[in-house]
Amino acid sequence: MKIWISIIVLLVSACASSPFKGANPFEHTELLLDAEESIGGLINVSKGGIPEKFLRHTKAIVVFPDLVKAAMFAGARIGKGVVIVRSPKTGKWNPPAFIKSSQASWGLQAGIQKAELVLLVVTNKGLRQIFQTRYSLGSGPQIAIGSVNRSLDLNLEQLLENNDIFAYSRIAGLFAGLSFDGTIISSDKHANYEYYQQSVSNRDLLVGKEGIKIPESGRAFLKRMNKLAPPL
Repeated sequence: MKIWISIIVLLVSACASSPFKGANPFEHTELLLDAEESIGGLINVSKGGIPEKFLRHTKAIVVFPDLVKAAMFAGARIGKGVVIVRSPKTGKWNPPAFIKSSQASWGLQAGIQKAELVLLVVTNKGLRQIFQTRYSLGSGPQIAIGSVNRSLDLNLEQLLENNDIFAYSRIAGLFAGLSFDGTIISSDKHANYEYYQQSVSNRDLLVGKEGIKIPESGRAFLKRMNKLAPPL
């Protein structure tokens, strides 16, 4: 009996000492690459994508590269994504923070191969929501679904004033609208720990807190993002 108790204690201690053990850090590097590909693929695609000049006004970018691969858990679809916030001082992007989303179905049909979602945050109201550890897309900031290019006859400033977040989604390579009803986005502290190898919050990453060691793949991601979405 004492032997079994000792074994149990050792197992519990091992789990407690490494709460995030067992994850694959390369998974997060792949997510960054997929996120960059999604954003790059949505820029000026047949004039139905994101105008490059519009990206210059973006304060934050939220990306879910593949909602189809999202795992089903307790009846909800859990997707993995990444968010970056532009530094108000330099105009460059701060370190990426990992996030996760949950929704009952995302409205996806069987047989769909790939679904991407990119959210462009353009106002301080939308930015305040992004900084929360958990928030709902169905309430709060005004979200415009669809192509900005469809409204190019409007003044760019008017577009920015009337909406807080612009949502772009593609299903199997085609632009399409996704329903945000019941969508919850929250910080993924496990992924942050696994990638940065230290306990770091989404807020610390999004504000660019000093002292955070960014992996090489993260620095490469930021370099590419600063080219895709440079400051004003």
